[in-house]
Amino acid sequence: MEQTNNLLLDGIVAESQGKADAILKDAQAQVERIEADAKKRAEEQVEVSERDHQSRMRQVQFRLDAALASAKRKAQLKRIDESYQMVMDRVVSRFRTFAQSKAFRPYLAQWIAEAAIGLDLKEAKVAFCPLAPVDEAMLKDAEALVKQVTGSTVHLVLDSRPVREIGVVLSSMDDKVSFNNQVDVRLRRYDRDIRTMVQEHTWNAE
Repeated sequence: MEQTNNLLLDGIVAESQGKADAILKDAQAQVERIEADAKKRAEEQVEVSERDHQSRMRQVQFRLDAALASAKRKAQLKRIDESYQMVMDRVVSRFRTFAQSKAFRPYLAQWIAEAAIGLDLKEAKVAFCPLAPVDEAMLKDAEALVKQVTGSTVHLVLDSRPVREIGVVLSSMDDKVSFNNQVDVRLRRYDRDIRTMVQEHTWNAE
């Protein structure tokens, strides 16, 4: 009887042990699946975070590149403006020196003739800068140039009112219309060409 009981107990224990082993095995499998899922989700989260990080880094780099390009452009424009102003200052300075020499007289007569043609009147007054004075002989030369170029006759007289810059201002006798041919105005007519040359020189020098 005792032996039968022991066998029965051994069977129950063995069955229980088997069930326990199966439960433990199943639990371990679940743990492994959970760990695998958790690892996969973690890897996916890391991948998503890495993509987000890379995207943010690209945005930061793009903004940095844009800021650097803008700063470089502003620096270039500043150098161009400074170079342009330096060129213009030198040109005006050299003009003022040249204007006080006898060699400038033929050019000034041409400026008078050019203004007279632009004004297109039979008679005009010529105002000039004291640094580059105009006399009657230059008026005659200018009248001859107008006649030669256009075939028209113009009578020019000296204006008692001076102008500040090198060059001349021709006005109608009633002062209603005028033609400004001073050096600063003439230079403004070539402003775009001068700026282009300064810009090309500045960029090529970099």
